Amino acid sequence: MIVTRKWLEEFINLDGISTEDIITTLNRIGNEVEGYKKIEIPENVVIGEVIDCVKHPNADKLNVCKVDVGDETLQIVCGAKNVAAGQFVVVSKVGASLPEIKIKKAKLRGIESNGMICAARELGLPDFHEGILVLDNSLGELKKGEYAGNYLNDEIIELGITANSGDCFSIYGIARELAAAFNKNIISEEFTYEEIPEGIGRIVKFEKTDIKHSSHLIKAFQGSVKSNLKIKYRLSLCEIEAKNDLDELIKYSMHATGVLLVASDVKSSFEENNGVDELKTQSGKYQVGIKNDIKLENPSQFIIDANYIDPEYVSEIVFVNKLKTDEYFFKASRGSEPDLKIGMDYFIKESNLKVYSSEIDFITEKKPLVLNVSSKEICEIIGQNIEEEKIVEILKKLGFVIEIIGDETFRVKIPEFRADVKNIQDVSEEVLRIYGIDEIKSSPLNFEEKNRINDIINKIDFINELKLKSVSLGFYEAIHFVFDDKERLKKYGFEVVDEKLDLANPIVNELSTLRSTLLLQLLDDIKRNRANGYKSIYLFTIGSVYNKNRVELTKAAYVISSNAEFENITNQGKPKKVEFKDMIEKLSSVIGEFKLMQNDSHPLAHPYQNAKIIKDGKEIGVVAKLHPKVQKEFDIEDTVFAEIDLNKLKRPKKEAKIINKFPKVNRDLSIVTDKNITYKQIFELIDNLNIKELIDFYPIDIYDLGKSNSLTIRFVIQGEKTLTDNEINDIMQKIIKKLEEKGFSLR
Repeated sequence: MIVTRKWLEEFINLDGISTEDIITTLNRIGNEVEGYKKIEIPENVVIGEVIDCVKHPNADKLNVCKVDVGDETLQIVCGAKNVAAGQFVVVSKVGASLPEIKIKKAKLRGIESNGMICAARELGLPDFHEGILVLDNSLGELKKGEYAGNYLNDEIIELGITANSGDCFSIYGIARELAAAFNKNIISEEFTYEEIPEGIGRIVKFEKTDIKHSSHLIKAFQGSVKSNLKIKYRLSLCEIEAKNDLDELIKYSMHATGVLLVASDVKSSFEENNGVDELKTQSGKYQVGIKNDIKLENPSQFIIDANYIDPEYVSEIVFVNKLKTDEYFFKASRGSEPDLKIGMDYFIKESNLKVYSSEIDFITEKKPLVLNVSSKEICEIIGQNIEEEKIVEILKKLGFVIEIIGDETFRVKIPEFRADVKNIQDVSEEVLRIYGIDEIKSSPLNFEEKNRINDIINKIDFINELKLKSVSLGFYEAIHFVFDDKERLKKYGFEVVDEKLDLANPIVNELSTLRSTLLLQLLDDIKRNRANGYKSIYLFTIGSVYNKNRVELTKAAYVISSNAEFENITNQGKPKKVEFKDMIEKLSSVIGEFKLMQNDSHPLAHPYQNAKIIKDGKEIGVVAKLHPKVQKEFDIEDTVFAEIDLNKLKRPKKEAKIINKFPKVNRDLSIVTDKNITYKQIFELIDNLNIKELIDFYPIDIYDLGKSNSLTIRFVIQGEKTLTDNEINDIMQKIIKKLEEKGFSLR
């Protein structure tokens, strides 16, 4: 994107602001300056009027001109084909130093020449015309003898605008940015034009107006467009090429305002084709915001269509349909100026054509984006406190509409030309770049990650972890409805939901209530698997159950049925039947260490193989062998089961522990116990000794002595140093002494 200082000054007053300050400010607010060039006409180069032009008497291709330069009339021999009397031209007087030549008095074919009538390239300007540079009043009122630099001097600034900053791809857009940065207002210039009383509706005919995705403002013009020096000169400085005078004026107005402009015949039609709005005429068609193929050659009557299309929509439609594009898509996809009147008025002012009264518009309404933001949150994002008044002032200067709705809170209406602003972070960025990043005090970088994990996520993660462990141990997951047969639950003695809270319209009788246990459904699964020929059945399920008050609980249930292992060569095709301890071993691998206590009763449990699961001092569930009677009713073989309340099971916190580097020592002790004594009593007796070096102990053998039992316990001893035999014996003696005090004897 290229702008010139004089062109910018049409939109913003830059008096007292140096170009260096402009460049610094543009860089500071995020519009990176990639190049700068100063156009400066040499001294002693002035404006002159050719008052006489005759052929050179001794050369067919030369002319002898009399040029009035204000304070004198110079005779200059000129070889340009386009020189003629009455022209205002740029004259290098004797002594002027041009980029490639110093002007001296000379004789050409015997005729004295006191200066040179210059072409643009001879002045160091872009070569945008043929022959000498013929001036007009478009650059200002021409005065003979005036320094030519007053008309032609300028400063060119080349910007590297990012693709998402479509609002800055025009002179007006850059002026709007500078206005916010320098706290100035955009110049609003009044102008007049000749209006034809005959209304636009009399001459403009649209066969169809099928417009769905774009907005249009249309005016009709009479007369042939004639470009001028200002337009040609500025387009050349900005490296913009055009095909003819009308094309020059359109591109000049588009570069100035950012509004998409298209010239078309007065007889046209709008049609929608595969999501693309099209302006069709006998001279071609224009796919709105995509490609313009309309070719008008010096029309005396035509329309100008100022149009806008949403950049996101046009980008998507081009991508999906793989359409060919031109410069219109470049502007539209980045976000052209949606204020169509600005572009139309600028074209009218620069064209000096007659305009038919009234206008035609087709506006596709788009709901503006409105954000509720707080100045406090903006300051937190920026990293420094900025007064709310300053924030509001900056946003208003940038074209945002602000409505105060509370203390430190306001509503921001995003202007349509800022398609890149979507959220409070974008709003904060706008405030920061105008306020100035250099104004933000340095502070240490601090990352603070918010904890986005809640109890629900923790619970889901824990359940998934249990599932993975279960599957790794050979269990298959079963999934069921949360409904069960109410009569069957009652039959086996399970709690059922209170009648007032139960299902009003059950699906079927077999699913007539919310389940209070997972086990009955798993027993159904065992029965089906056994009927399908499976002899080693490992199943688990995790889901919701409900008590009589319809309070939801999450439980996990496990079953192992028939064989404890598959038939293989190691068991010679005769796998052992499942035992109570098989479930204990599997459960310990899933939930970690736990204790067992005798359970009084359970609706499905064997009377002598039924235990409570105790973990961290809490009863969390039950593990048992299936009652033979229930086993028979379901027509299944030996089965062990477990059901755990996951609401009481805490997810273990994984912590690194220092590994004791000193050796462990095992000592076995066999004691004689009464048959009525439980291992729990013995365990508590030894555990209450609180021997620090005793890190573990467990039974390894039991032998029936008739009236009593012989129980062998293994003790694992480890200290914070290598223990001596005497220290180990002292620990064992302490344990023996306590056992003997309670009536136990060594075997």
